[in-house]
This record gives sequence, structure tokens and C-alpha cells, in this order.
Amino acid sequence: MRVFIQRYLDPAGRLGEVVFGLIMALGFTGAVRVGQDDANSRALFIGILGCNVAWAIVDGVMYVLTAVFENGRKARLVRDVRAAASETAALRIIGKEFDDWLGPLLAADERRRLHQTVLAAARRTAPTWPRVARDDLLGGVAVALIILLSTLPIVVPYLVIRNATVAVRLSSLVALIELFLVGAWWARVVGGRWLHIASGLTLIGVVLVFITIALGG
Repeated sequence: MRVFIQRYLDPAGRLGEVVFGLIMALGFTGAVRVGQDDANSRALFIGILGCNVAWAIVDGVMYVLTAVFENGRKARLVRDVRAAASETAALRIIGKEFDDWLGPLLAADERRRLHQTVLAAARRTAPTWPRVARDDLLGGVAVALIILLSTLPIVVPYLVIRNATVAVRLSSLVALIELFLVGAWWARVVGGRWLHIASGLTLIGVVLVFITIALGG
């Protein structure tokens, strides 16, 4: 399963999904607790696990839709460039697509060379229409799996502790520890200060825990 996830999600994608999954799971804890003052640990386990599974499915579907959107955007660029009335018009289209995010990084001559490279690639690429590719579907499955795996430790306390309040507190603590460890891992990947990033993510989790407590969690 680890190899499967690594194959279809890059490190940034894996980290982002884990962090978002943990933060959403912390939010789910508060949402499930609201209006369930007499809920036991089993009821909370079912509710929070159901929320995590639902979010994993939703995020997996969103990954596929985003991939289709990106494929469509690239296909549209190829069609527009090939249909341009002149090379100047084609280069203008390419510039609108790339200059907003690459412009600050490149000098004017470097941008022109990039535009020419993209133009040459577009001219030799057959126009296509967006579709759902096999890798997109498998990437969506990988997203769902990594969210389920990362949030699984959060629901374990509800299986082993009968007192619902204690289980909620321990579940939140587990999530905070996971956020800190993931933040340290994130810093290692991006080359940032591990303590700052790990502490920042954990602080977000702490805020969510306080919100959970304020809502009766």
C-alpha cells in the first residue's frame, strides 16, 4: 500500500493530504460531539470514522476532478496555440498562461525561450479533449487511502476507552502529535526549519481542539 501511494502521489501531495486529513478529523470530532452529550465512545467512533471515510471519498473524487481540469487546461492551451492566427498571437497566448507564476523567476530572454519551447511542443502535439485517465483514478484512490491511514490512529481511543470525554481528549492529543511529526517531516522535504513548521501545524490543531471543547467536544 505504501508503494502504491508513493507511486501516484508525490511527497508534497502526500504531505498535503495527511495534514488536511488530520485537520479535518479534528474538526469532525467537534461536529460529531455537538448535540450528543450522552454519546458513548462507540457512537463517537462510528460517527467520526464515518466522517473520515466520507472525507476520504470526497477528497479522492476532488483529486480526480482536479486532474481532469488540469488535463483540460493543457488541451485547451494546445488547441488555442495551434489555432492562433500567427506566431505572435500564439506566443501571446502562451505568455498569458505561464507569465503570472513564472514571470518573476525568469528574465525577459528566458521567458521568450520558454515561450518558443512551449510553442514548438504544442505544434507537434495532437489536440485532445479532457478525459479521466487510469492514473487519475488510481491517484484518487491513493488520496483516499492516505487520508484513512493517517486518521485511523485518531479513532483508536474510542475503541479502547469507554469514557467518551477522555476518549475525545486522547484522540485530540494523538492528532496533535501526528501534526507535529508530519510538520517535522514536511520541513525535511522542503528544507525549512522543522521546529517552526511543526509548531505552526500543531498550533492550528490546538486552535481546533479549543474550538471543539467550546462546542462541547
